[in-house]
Amino acid sequence: MIQFAKEFSYIKIKLASSFRILQWANRKLPNGQFVGEVQKSETINYRTFKPEMDGLFCERIFGPSKSLECACGKYKRVRYEGLICERCGVELTESRVRRHRMGYINLIYPVTHVWYINSRPNFMALLLEIEESEKQLNTTYNFHSEKCQKCKGLKLTTSTVVNLWDERIKRIKLASLAYFIAEDEISFYGLHWDLQQYRRSRELGYSGYPLKPYPKPQNRRYNTPKYLLRATPNFLIGAPLIKRELEKLNLQSEIFRTRCFVLVCTKVLNKEKPLYNESNWFRKWEQQRIYKIREQAIKRIRILENLIGTGSRPSWMILSILPVIPPALRPMIQLEGGRFATSDLNELYRRIITRNNRLLRLLEIDAPQLIIRNEKRLLQEAVDTLIDNGKRGKIALSANNRPLKSLSDIIKGKHGRFRQNLLGKRVDYSGRSVIVVGPSLKLNQCGLPYEMAIELFQPFVIRELINQGLANNMKIAKNLIQQNELVIEPVLEKILANHPIFLNRAPTLHRLGIQAFEPILVQGRAIKLHPLVCSAFNADFDGDQMAVHVPLSLEAQAECYMLMLAPYNFLSPANGEPIIMPSQDMVLGCYYLTVNNIKNLHGSNHYFSSLDDVILAYSQNKIEIHSSIWVRYSDKNLELTKPDRIVILKDKTSIEYYKDVQVRKNQDGEILVKYLKTTTGRVILNYTIQKTLNFL
Repeated sequence: MIQFAKEFSYIKIKLASSFRILQWANRKLPNGQFVGEVQKSETINYRTFKPEMDGLFCERIFGPSKSLECACGKYKRVRYEGLICERCGVELTESRVRRHRMGYINLIYPVTHVWYINSRPNFMALLLEIEESEKQLNTTYNFHSEKCQKCKGLKLTTSTVVNLWDERIKRIKLASLAYFIAEDEISFYGLHWDLQQYRRSRELGYSGYPLKPYPKPQNRRYNTPKYLLRATPNFLIGAPLIKRELEKLNLQSEIFRTRCFVLVCTKVLNKEKPLYNESNWFRKWEQQRIYKIREQAIKRIRILENLIGTGSRPSWMILSILPVIPPALRPMIQLEGGRFATSDLNELYRRIITRNNRLLRLLEIDAPQLIIRNEKRLLQEAVDTLIDNGKRGKIALSANNRPLKSLSDIIKGKHGRFRQNLLGKRVDYSGRSVIVVGPSLKLNQCGLPYEMAIELFQPFVIRELINQGLANNMKIAKNLIQQNELVIEPVLEKILANHPIFLNRAPTLHRLGIQAFEPILVQGRAIKLHPLVCSAFNADFDGDQMAVHVPLSLEAQAECYMLMLAPYNFLSPANGEPIIMPSQDMVLGCYYLTVNNIKNLHGSNHYFSSLDDVILAYSQNKIEIHSSIWVRYSDKNLELTKPDRIVILKDKTSIEYYKDVQVRKNQDGEILVKYLKTTTGRVILNYTIQKTLNFL
């Protein structure tokens, strides 16, 4: 097993620079040659079934397919370990290095990362300040022209019109820059001119921050602007232009400017006097728009702060070096009949390499710009499909019309790398089973199946059997566990009496998603759970599964008893409200149990001396759950009003009848006995509560 050279406490996921990607994948051989770049789209040779050199499964880049054996077969066995073959360049080492050695593809043309250009919010658009929303506190002149007769009556004052951003910038679309989408050639180059001119004027302080009153708008010909007729050099179009603009960003300065912008928006919104004299609908629309602009600026501040905090640069969102994951994570398996089954990632990488090499050939032969631009767009789409298939709308399909699984599909979701393989991996002293309701359990108890308990606590049982002299060694103890359940069950119950367990239900969204319980042996194969703790786990009994973990150390067991038992987690950590509350069938059951308006039932008007007699009679079907009965009552503090009637018996004792109470007194007026009118269900509820609270 590979051991890490340095211990670490956590893993941080952030942007990687091109230099860092090269550090991952590029290696220098003793002969001075660098390996790591994947240059060919081939995988294996169809004759020899060996990986192609400089291909997606190259042994020189990723390591040998067979442990301690080079590709050409010149060196074999452990005595040559660490040697690099001078003929094929393969290092003689374990084949498991193919699980972590990476390669890279040197892209001829930089491409944008699809997560940052097609996300919501759009990170690149926020950083370059080219969101579609208008960036002026009053932009009346933007939706009317001076030549328009209807707009001549509107007047703008310099005190209310504040120039925050250049108005041209709202015409810039990042998708048009990255994917070469434009109506015609002139519009395509005009987009790049817009971005360059905007950034140049902003650097000189003509637009953006600090805020200045906007001058009177000039007469512009919006239909055919002259600046669209200017051409842009080829090396300044597309993703390289976006990368250059991102590299020019001064993160500290941008944070200061954007914070000033947020303050200005807040001052405008908090003014006592209205800014506009127009109708209320215009004022309301303007305020809503300013709120939206301020919200976008706050998002920009957060992105800038995160970039500074992680030590990342915005230009790293543009990829010029594409990492290739290890071949063991995208395997190719030979099936019966000579066919091969391969991962979808190999097909996606093959597309990228093919288009990258084709673009290189087109540039070498000086092909027309239209063809080169189309090939650049295809390369961008291929990288997008590798990172996140379907992010831009069109889904890449395999030969049998099945969507190809991209890197995002592999790591996200319930069956992704994080939730299934990392967070959901199997560990020792743990089990998993379906949960069912256990209404007879106490709040701090759970029902643990015998088969699961004997597996989880087998080391403890073996030690106890040896200590008690029932077995001499581990082998005899294991045979005894498998054959004699009658001997093992008392030993297991003794161990469970002093050993709590953890119950966890995925997803663990808050700390109440894992709690401690005292296990009780039950029959069957399902875990029994108290219904009141279901709300904390967000569990129900329609097939949910829960995991069982055994705390081994004394510190962990002490934590169970002191902090994590279910009775100690009554309040929600989110809002402080009770999270253990009866609901659904529990409330309905309590209501049904205490109904008392049903008459003429079997066993009604019977007298009982105690609650135990009522329970006994009900268990023998002498009375029904809603039968009206009289139960002897010994509370002396019962307050009584004037009786409805009094009956004197032959022995000179009297019975006083009240609404729901009967009191029998002797001739001296002393109370002999009191009976309370109730139902069987109410007796059961009262008996259960008193027994739980240890009053009985």
